[in-house]
Amino acid sequence: MLKALIPIELNLGSNIALRYACQKAKLLDIGLQPIHVEEPDDKSHSANSGWIRRTWESGLEDAGRAEVQRILDGEKLDCLIVPQPIVSVGDREEEILRELQRVRYDIFVEGMVSNFNPTVFRNLLRSKLYKRMPCPALIVKNLITSNRVLLLADARVEPAWLANQFQRMFPKSKVDFDLALHDADARQRGVDPQELLENIGRLLEAKGAAPNQTLVLEERPEDSGEELGRYGLVAAVVDRRS
Repeated sequence: MLKALIPIELNLGSNIALRYACQKAKLLDIGLQPIHVEEPDDKSHSANSGWIRRTWESGLEDAGRAEVQRILDGEKLDCLIVPQPIVSVGDREEEILRELQRVRYDIFVEGMVSNFNPTVFRNLLRSKLYKRMPCPALIVKNLITSNRVLLLADARVEPAWLANQFQRMFPKSKVDFDLALHDADARQRGVDPQELLENIGRLLEAKGAAPNQTLVLEERPEDSGEELGRYGLVAAVVDRRS
């Protein structure tokens, strides 16, 4: 079973991510570890030390723990959720990153309400948390019921690496998935899209995970997005160095 870290917060993004993760728990074979970070508005205690600071932080943690429990009780979710949420006080990104580096998680799950401004998504990927996190991230933008999965590659991906990572995320289930290549410049790079897809497909099949069909998406991303609307989960590679 994959171990997933998921922030639990009182907002729509967190609510969507939690419901989606539980909905897809059997497909992904995951158990959820909740984490909640209290970011204090009042910084006046930051200079304090000793008993005063420990008491202040303990009060915030208790309040956060109670809030997480209210959210989980209200959702009545049918999936494996670790009963002891991780609650801490401090900067959200730093605390989540510290936990991801402390324990070996297989995936990080976070909600991000749909926004048609691509800058919002780019800023997320450029954040300290996403640049440094040691595991894949599942960003949930909509509560989609479809269990259809798409593995999305581009002309720069290493086929063997992609096949290994996909098998790692779907180790047991015979997942129903399609394989697509998106790269409008693939042919200019001297890459034959169909040949690359066939190569990746053979590697996947050797691992017991043959795609149902292969697709070549050479349109603009906006147009290709229409094609992806049929899928409930899209797995793609993002170059963290860029």
